[in-house]
Amino acid sequence: MSDLIRRPGGNISPYSAPEGFSRSEGKGLQRRQNTEIANGLVTATRVQAAGYVAATGMQLTAMLSREAQFQSDGDPHTAERLNFIADSYAEYAALEVRRFQR
Repeated sequence: MSDLIRRPGGNISPYSAPEGFSRSEGKGLQRRQNTEIANGLVTATRVQAAGYVAATGMQLTAMLSREAQFQSDGDPHTAERLNFIADSYAEYAALEVRRFQR
């Protein structure tokens, strides 16, 4: 069984279990290590994607809020309606970020 990520130490044979491990124990250990590395890669990717979605959502929400303020031109009724749109988008962006936690 090959490693997902090359282990430090150069050209080590695929069977690089600690002393005292049988061949099957070494393969089991390597399999479990590969599983943990794969889980770590998936988790890191999810965290990075959630961060990107959060940053984009915040930027676009700020842009919508600023545009709502500009378009309302001091009219409180219009400002209320436009802010509802900006708030709805903010809720949608937050929902998308929460989906990465599953």
